[in-house]
Amino acid sequence: MRKNSWFIYVVLLLGIFVALEANAFSTPAVPYISADFGISVANSGVLTLLASAAAIALSPLFGRLGDQIGRKKVIVAGLIIFILAQSLKVFTPHVSFYLVGALFQGVGYALIFPNVFAYIPELFPTEKRGKAIGLFMLFSYIATGTGGAISGALIETWGWRSVYAVSAFLSLIGLILISIFVPKSERGKKSELDYKGVTIFMTAITLLVGLPLIYTNFGVSWLIGGAVAFVIMLMVFLQMQKKEKNPTVDLKLLKMKGVYIPSILIAVQNFMMLSILMSLTFLAADNPNVSALQVGMITTVLFTTAMVISPLIGYLLDRFNPIYLVYLSIISGFVGIVLYLRVDMTSSLMTILVVMAFVGICSSLLNASLMKIVINYTPEDKKGVSTGTFTLFKDLGLPIGSTLGLTIYGLSTSRGFDSAITESAADLGLNAEQTMQLIEAKTTGEIPTALDSILGQANVQFAELLSTANMESVAAGIQTLGIINLALFIVIALISLGLLKLKPMSVEVPELNVQQNTVLEEV
Repeated sequence: MRKNSWFIYVVLLLGIFVALEANAFSTPAVPYISADFGISVANSGVLTLLASAAAIALSPLFGRLGDQIGRKKVIVAGLIIFILAQSLKVFTPHVSFYLVGALFQGVGYALIFPNVFAYIPELFPTEKRGKAIGLFMLFSYIATGTGGAISGALIETWGWRSVYAVSAFLSLIGLILISIFVPKSERGKKSELDYKGVTIFMTAITLLVGLPLIYTNFGVSWLIGGAVAFVIMLMVFLQMQKKEKNPTVDLKLLKMKGVYIPSILIAVQNFMMLSILMSLTFLAADNPNVSALQVGMITTVLFTTAMVISPLIGYLLDRFNPIYLVYLSIISGFVGIVLYLRVDMTSSLMTILVVMAFVGICSSLLNASLMKIVINYTPEDKKGVSTGTFTLFKDLGLPIGSTLGLTIYGLSTSRGFDSAITESAADLGLNAEQTMQLIEAKTTGEIPTALDSILGQANVQFAELLSTANMESVAAGIQTLGIINLALFIVIALISLGLLKLKPMSVEVPELNVQQNTVLEEV
């Protein structure tokens, strides 16, 4: 059977599809999983922490592994692990089992993503890579776009566990198709992999991403201790990388503007995207008038918007300098953040969806543009390592956006609630004990009879008082997170100016070598 490079590529993209679909499934499910296991909003980032840390730390290692033993083997192994991880989540009796499943989900993702990404320069010449990246983004956003709505519908009908059952089934289909239709690529030069270094790096990344959770649960002293431990592990890791012949993270690549600037930009953009997405997801889930399906629509609109414009982006990338699209994406991000700052509990679902549409445009434009820059700038013998490094930074922004973003939002809303209640209590002439009873009522939903009587005499309904405080607390959380994102986008706009002097490499890459009797055709 004759296969062409586009057919092979489409089949490979199914691996990306199932990995990203699983991530999209998880986002609307987080509030419901948190409620099921009794996890607070500020601590909900723990549900995605291990998956993200594994994906971040292992992507460069597994990108290099694909360079050496063949990308198909690595992708197939990733899908098998992914299926097992999702199946464990379905039957988990306790949050600890869920976290183990999340860890292996991250391992599977790290095996899949950078190796599919690295197939682009192997399968396509320079003038066709823009279209390939556009198709890559299209598949990615179809997965993440449909995932939110499907997840919401599944949760509403069968509960949150059903989303992982569907994810495992989709992964199995992807595994079968890739095993049958994708030919083996030629192995590269085999060399020793830095497993010791990646173990230290993964531990350091887990600690970094978990710092907000450490602060929330243990306070400032533990936060400082955790930060010091992270710095020490990072310094040890960097020293090890200098001595390694085949390091997990190639520090020489991080000296190239075409690698480190895109890496910084994508990390910050993904922080913005995830922090806004997760905060609005919790805002909507807390609204009794919003269904789980509507909560899922927030994720769906974000990625569907990105999906719709992906083919256009692929077209533009082959005709214009991708740096121009980087600046266009930053403008879209600014608009999204400004609109986000105007959201509160009274905002309609449509208002929230418009915010996500602008964030989706920013994400799609920036991801595709930076991918093109990284691919064109990277030396030919380091495609897997460079794409893995870019994936590392891309994925680093996601868990930080989830954990730190939710921590900022959760702490800000909590303090906003306390402040609103304290102010109302002062107006009513309540003492400190009565004020504390009102604050605690947010969790219990009840107040002492004597306090209820005092409120009644002042013609104040407890439910209305609670509702007003909740609205003010959400406004405080949105303002804090929005201003932080606005400041970060100003910073990356300045950093992106360094791309103007960039001179991409334009070395033609030979077609993919495959097993004997397999012929690749160009379309």
